[in-house]
Amino acid sequence: MEKGGCIEPLVEYVDCKGEAEKKNEDVFPKCKEAKDRLDNCFIAHRDYHQPILEIMEPAVELVVNKIEALFPLVDTVSTESADQPEEGDGPLHLFMNGGACTESYMALEDFLVEVMETNEDICNCAKAFTMLIKCMDAHSDYSHPILDAVYDGEDHYRTLLISALRGDCKRI
Repeated sequence: MEKGGCIEPLVEYVDCKGEAEKKNEDVFPKCKEAKDRLDNCFIAHRDYHQPILEIMEPAVELVVNKIEALFPLVDTVSTESADQPEEGDGPLHLFMNGGACTESYMALEDFLVEVMETNEDICNCAKAFTMLIKCMDAHSDYSHPILDAVYDGEDHYRTLLISALRGDCKRI
């Protein structure tokens, strides 16, 4: 990270985030400037940081695969029945709308649709995603299957990152 020139904005952001979490404050408004400086640094030094960003892909893939295994899409014969879910209401959607986090799930879903329509950076969804995870943590009795998948992905990313930083991987 040091050779990439982003150590100072990284430390600033991590410190800000840690302080906000200790005080139970919303990280996004409190640390927006620090996060913007870090993002700008990563963009300016993209070539240097790309290998670390690439290891996110297998972690995200792990989460997606686990969630898809929990909520497989079922092919149903279309009938005009009130009992049939609307098109697009897959098992995950129905599960999420059945719990206490419907509002934050819908906010993330709306944001993702907007990102896809405008070709915005998916990273802009971070606040909506964090709000959903916080809600799901608060209601983990219901949402634990999804949280398990998300936390498994985080653990996998951390393992890959540590391995890469130690030089255990020839190519990340």
